[in-house]
Amino acid sequence: MWDTSADAFRLFAVRENQVATPIEDILGIAPLSRAIEHGAARTVDGLAAFFGALCMPAVDEVGQLLKDHVTGFRRVQLSRIAQKTEAKIARSQRPAQGACDPRLIRDVIEEASWSDDDSVQEMWAGLLSSASTGQGSADALLYTDVLKRLAPFQVRLLNLIYSDPRACSMGDTPVRIHDDSVYTPRNMLRFAAAEVLSQYPGDLGAFVNIQGATHESVLATEDDHILALGRFRPQIDALVALGLLRSARLHAATRSYAFLPTLKGLDLYMRGLGYCVYPLEAFIITLRHWCELKGVCPETYRAVWDYRNPE
Repeated sequence: MWDTSADAFRLFAVRENQVATPIEDILGIAPLSRAIEHGAARTVDGLAAFFGALCMPAVDEVGQLLKDHVTGFRRVQLSRIAQKTEAKIARSQRPAQGACDPRLIRDVIEEASWSDDDSVQEMWAGLLSSASTGQGSADALLYTDVLKRLAPFQVRLLNLIYSDPRACSMGDTPVRIHDDSVYTPRNMLRFAAAEVLSQYPGDLGAFVNIQGATHESVLATEDDHILALGRFRPQIDALVALGLLRSARLHAATRSYAFLPTLKGLDLYMRGLGYCVYPLEAFIITLRHWCELKGVCPETYRAVWDYRNPE
């Protein structure tokens, strides 16, 4: 995983005259900060205080929406999302200003509250966090319709792909955006079948159509990998159809999947982390800097690839 701390972000090296949005403290909003800090409780009133503090112009409507429509299961999930959002806001050191688009808050309450998956909730929390200062709030709306359609496996797979150092293997030359909004890393994003299958959060033995298989046996048996991946083909193909991947190619001989990224997929991944860095070329440079801090070269990371031992 990347080091996405505020300290790492501050160390972002500006190159090619591309500048990321700086992280800075915004003063004069102590009451709002206290509401954010203490609002993420497991009660409707606590949730109303938290989400209302993110969208001050519609604070009354937000509170009423929660009281009218959120109980039990959904209340628990919203509480978890609120806690994750609070953590991301604190880590970014860019306090919320109560300027979130009310439609974003509505979508989180009405759509995100139905998911109990940790990775999906983290991405919803990232959308909220990246929009909490008001900057990029309207842009975040572009992804609510996408995110509500994604299964936990798809979100985990996107995180696997875009968090990999190879996703930013662009060398020292400026990143070029093509007309179709894609970019091509120098180091191929190829993953062993078992790596892809391991992103499924449930029991593979119950999900795939292999008689007598268990979760462990599916991951351990190479002969089952291709058959098991076939069960996930609709979800993987859907990521391409949604524009979150440029292509996804299964290589049966090496039991591996090769992926090509898109800027849309990278953008969603970035916002899921809670950041809002534009142009996206600047975020790619930021990813490269995080690699440098960890002593990793994106161009050589796993360049000599063995599907039997991908590490």
